[in-house]
Amino acid sequence: MQLAASSASANAYTAESLVRMDRFRDGLASAARELLETHLALPQEVHYVADLQRWLLSQMTVAMHFESSLDPAAPPISAKNLVDALAGTGIASRNTVYGFLQELKRYGFIVPRPSDDRRQRFFQATEMSERLIRRYFDIHLRALDVVDNGQRYVLSCRHPGILLQAQPRFARLLLALDAWHRPPQNIAKFVRSDSGSSILHCLIKGVPSLSSDMTSPIGVGKVSPNALSQRYRISRTHAARLFGLARDAGLVGWTNSSNRGNCWISPDLVRAYRHWQAIKLAAASQAFHEACLDAPLELHEPAGR
Repeated sequence: MQLAASSASANAYTAESLVRMDRFRDGLASAARELLETHLALPQEVHYVADLQRWLLSQMTVAMHFESSLDPAAPPISAKNLVDALAGTGIASRNTVYGFLQELKRYGFIVPRPSDDRRQRFFQATEMSERLIRRYFDIHLRALDVVDNGQRYVLSCRHPGILLQAQPRFARLLLALDAWHRPPQNIAKFVRSDSGSSILHCLIKGVPSLSSDMTSPIGVGKVSPNALSQRYRISRTHAARLFGLARDAGLVGWTNSSNRGNCWISPDLVRAYRHWQAIKLAAASQAFHEACLDAPLELHEPAGR
């Protein structure tokens, strides 16, 4: 099966088209469940991408690693090159980028890369980083397959090298979208905080489809900030503060006066979350589709030849 021909099983979508598809909610719930399982299985690793800023930095770091692996002329990972890649986005300062790379190096996500250039320190991602990014990307391929009954994950398994072309496209597409890295305030309250995305996934994954005119709060069952803090290994103080901000903004609440028992969430929060996640899934669909079309000739041969 040729990858270019197989791109028909890996359609590209816009966020607007995805949210209108019948099984979009199912695909999103699938991704949420797998992301939460990853958080529980790999809490230490997830910690380093637990807020939107670090998530974006990690995606671009691995993207530069893959790009320079395929093209020796492409800029490798370095603080200067990462700052240049982020120019104009306001995502992170030079000092933040430098500190982030030092943290990745300390915990074995990147290692020094030999170079004759004494002006910069270059790095390359480790196998651990590559495995984590593959796990993350495949979660979203499977979610898209749920939406449209596609074959992206099968293609990814059959041709694992396609990740090196798809992931950098994915990262750069999202880097260019203000709607992704500057989310609406009701979403930003969560995703700019440690593990806030996991809390959103947990709250919303089971919510059914909403009518366009629905305004009533949506019951999501018993929710305890303390229990969530223990489950996802975040401090009780941080969880209480996060839920306090959301409650004050009318995004979540409880049927009794304490932050325990039956919880409700705002339909506006659900809609904003789903559209924001659709931006990410759309970027994954576009990146994978383009990577299938542009894969080098050796990847176009069926597996086993």
